[in-house]
Amino acid sequence: MDLWTFHRYADPRLCVDAIEHAPDASAIALTQGDAKYVLALDDPASATRMAAELATLRDGGAPLWDLMREAGADGWGALGAFLDGRALIGEGHDGIRQTLAARIAAIDACIDGTIAAIRADLPTHRLDRLVAHAAVLRIESDMALASATLGTTGDPFDADVQPNFHLGLIIAEFAYFRNSAPLTLIAAGVMLARIAGDQAALPESDAIVEALALYDPRDLESHLWLIARALADSTGDAALRFAVPPIPNLPTLSGLEFMRRVEMLTRSTLGKWGENPYVTMLDALGDRWSPLIAGPFIEQYHVTCRFVEIIAPNLSRRLVAPLRAMMFRYFGEEVGHEALESTTCETLGITQAALDRAVPLPLHFAFVDLLTLMAQVDPVTSCASVMVIEGVFGEPPKMSLRLASVARTNPAFSDLAGDHDELNEDLNHNSISRDAFEHIVAIPPATQARVMRRILFLLELNHRAWGGIADFYGSQTSLHLQGPLGRPLAPGGGSA
Repeated sequence: MDLWTFHRYADPRLCVDAIEHAPDASAIALTQGDAKYVLALDDPASATRMAAELATLRDGGAPLWDLMREAGADGWGALGAFLDGRALIGEGHDGIRQTLAARIAAIDACIDGTIAAIRADLPTHRLDRLVAHAAVLRIESDMALASATLGTTGDPFDADVQPNFHLGLIIAEFAYFRNSAPLTLIAAGVMLARIAGDQAALPESDAIVEALALYDPRDLESHLWLIARALADSTGDAALRFAVPPIPNLPTLSGLEFMRRVEMLTRSTLGKWGENPYVTMLDALGDRWSPLIAGPFIEQYHVTCRFVEIIAPNLSRRLVAPLRAMMFRYFGEEVGHEALESTTCETLGITQAALDRAVPLPLHFAFVDLLTLMAQVDPVTSCASVMVIEGVFGEPPKMSLRLASVARTNPAFSDLAGDHDELNEDLNHNSISRDAFEHIVAIPPATQARVMRRILFLLELNHRAWGGIADFYGSQTSLHLQGPLGRPLAPGGGSA
């Protein structure tokens, strides 16, 4: 952490109620509230001069401030540190109104730009459905603001409750926003209202001011794009949930036996769905280079930068001792892995500036959100979901993106994927779910059904996320990233 010093004030002001000095005294008293600080000098004349100099510090433009900044740790610099250490220096610069107004204007522009971009890409015959879905989701966003309930009609991860995958995803995102990005939840509600035909605005409230001061506008931008893209996709023919095997009706099971059943359900489900679109497109390349190869590593960078968020909520739970220790160890083994991904991207000619400006593909951003939400609200599903991230036990975790284990023959892909693959394999990360459930004594039937439904949703999100990579990168002839509002972004960070 950086050490705070008084040099960091933009417009420092001495904040005291009184500077007291008697003409024949060699001391000065600084009074602030019920605190008094006495500065002793060599003689009354020096004290008189010092009192006059201190009085000028009530003005941020006083020359003495420059002397104090340049003095180092001694003399005037030591005095500045003394005053700041007793909270006697205040910040005179007040740009609150201008800053808040600029942030509100930026959010408004982002909302309007996002709506325009989505409408421009959507066929005319789906626009009415877009408006109808936005009206329904606006109610859901309002309910998420008012209550911690996950969905107004039941679990959005349950295909019987919400058969439209993208609507279920958005409702789940609202729960994530409530916990982790309340400003985004409010902004998403405004965006949905405008799509539905109401000219809504960000409300004026203390909660908005607090949120504007705290939350990252770049994440808000990415999340609004995620919501808008999912809303648009909810109007299409491919929005219905994938077919899945039936969830078995079982008695109370031990944790380890339940995890075995989840693995069986996962293998059966993935077999039913077949090869994901990315693998199909990758295999068709043979040994040729294509932007398709770079896609997973770009998106993996964004996933890995946030990966520890998936684990962090479980660190504060009073879990049984072995499970708690495992979570802390997993967290420690994942910290800093984004350096591997950024190095890979650098070898592909992608600068850090481009990665910083890029907007993650929507379903990849959502993947981290939903895994984090599970850790926040459902620790049993969170433990099982590690399998979705790291791979099913018994399958080699040979995929840098860590969203699935896939076969590929392209040597360029294999060379790039190696470092992170080997690290995950050395750390036995596809054993984590089994290791966790070994320490969970019992899983009752209702919990089993809930967890399996949610795992099936995460598997579908994973499968669709791979399709998103194939769609975005597979059609490119020269590599570009996704920039703001879906615009092409060059690997160097400029417009493509």
